[in-house]
Amino acid sequence: AGLQRALSVAGTAILGLDQQGVPLLLRLSSPDVAHVLIAGTTGSGKTELARTLLASLVLLQRPHDLSLALFDPKHRGLAPFAQLPHLLFPIVGETEPMVERLQHLVSEMERRDREGIERPRIVVVVDELADAVQTGGEAMAGLLTRLVQRGRSAGVSVVACTQKPTARAVGSLLKANFPVRIVGKVASAEDARVAAGVGGTGAEKLQGRGDFLLIAGGEQIRFQA
Repeated sequence: AGLQRALSVAGTAILGLDQQGVPLLLRLSSPDVAHVLIAGTTGSGKTELARTLLASLVLLQRPHDLSLALFDPKHRGLAPFAQLPHLLFPIVGETEPMVERLQHLVSEMERRDREGIERPRIVVVVDELADAVQTGGEAMAGLLTRLVQRGRSAGVSVVACTQKPTARAVGSLLKANFPVRIVGKVASAEDARVAAGVGGTGAEKLQGRGDFLLIAGGEQIRFQA
């Protein structure tokens, strides 16, 4: 009953179980959270974690409390959510429509910020950040950066997934403002440092298949998605 009550609060999602077997919750509406990066190589469980997050958001939260904007450049990771009533628009995968939809979201964010509107909470999910930035170039990176820099006060959260957490691919965007990093198995200690925002996490030694580190507020929590 307590878990149900928690998950009914707009922007609250479940990630998995911590090392004591306790459900680990993420509240996007918290000022200390707002935006989340999920990083990990193929087989890390990254897309499954994003799906879990989305499923737990829509399980008890209604469209008047929560709206979703889903971007899926690979056309498969977020497909199971195509019919949700929470969607602001159909799932977008092609570059030009992605830029257009992001421009709309930035305009909406600015309007909500001016008028002091925070509801419904808007959660923007990008399934493969590095691919989106690579194909969309500066326009895509600029719009996403604007969302993560100013979305917090307008009730807009960005959840971005990437299997290429390299400085070259997404380094400048990651520096913008992702206060919560969820890092699964990555290819190297350098990728772990870029993804986590700090060194020494040991994420390159994780087992994959849902073995993740949550890095936030100077703390690390290992959990199973």
